[in-house]
Amino acid sequence: MILDSSYLLDLVGGDRDAFETGERLASRAETQWLPTPVVTEVYYGVATARSDTTAREVQNALLAYPYVEINGVIAERAGRLLATADDEAGGHAGVEITDAHVAACADVLDDTVLTENVTDFRRLGVSVKTYQ
Repeated sequence: MILDSSYLLDLVGGDRDAFETGERLASRAETQWLPTPVVTEVYYGVATARSDTTAREVQNALLAYPYVEINGVIAERAGRLLATADDEAGGHAGVEITDAHVAACADVLDDTVLTENVTDFRRLGVSVKTYQ
């Protein structure tokens, strides 16, 4: 499972659905991958006034997950996924580059994105699951 920032922020914030989803994944010994752009998004969210979550809470939560680094293969795939989404929308599809990187991780690893932001990842053409 590829973890998106919405899931991680909700998990750290005590969201029951996010927690129960994490427990199910752990009980099945399913690897929960953390793309490095998600780390950026999560720390951005914590550093703004939009969150009551502390950097220490995030740091402790992120220790549990193996990272997926953005390498050349993933970067290229992200560009292609985003271009396809924009072409299909007839212009800008409204998808952020970070989501394209997360989607590319899912595509390259043949995995599913766990997120609350289902719409953007469907536009990018990858498997997506919500925890809500």
